[in-house]
Amino acid sequence: MEIKGIDNVLNKAVSQGSSDLEIKNQLQKSTTTVQKENQQSLKEFSKEELEDLFKKMKDKFDYMNKYLKIEIDKELHQPVVKIIDKKTDKVIRQIPPEHLLELAKKLDELVGLLFNKEA
Repeated sequence: MEIKGIDNVLNKAVSQGSSDLEIKNQLQKSTTTVQKENQQSLKEFSKEELEDLFKKMKDKFDYMNKYLKIEIDKELHQPVVKIIDKKTDKVIRQIPPEHLLELAKKLDELVGLLFNKEA
């Protein structure tokens, strides 16, 4: 259900003169329905499906003369995805960007200074 669907539930409830409690119950029912629909739409991938998906991604990047590199930042233990040009070996795009990684590292340092890890 989209925002429009929730908006329709609200409009219908208000036009029927429903109480706040009735409106709240109807919204909860509609959001529960949305959650169930989302859970049903989630699909577990088999190993073969994942391999096929990665092969298709690799083929698309090869076609564009680029490759995808996924690594884990040693300090933050967070995945970093990079799109790299094969010819120049230059990073074209990085997620999260380098400046955000540096900011997160500095915040970790600051937290370490404020709170002593030893008790």
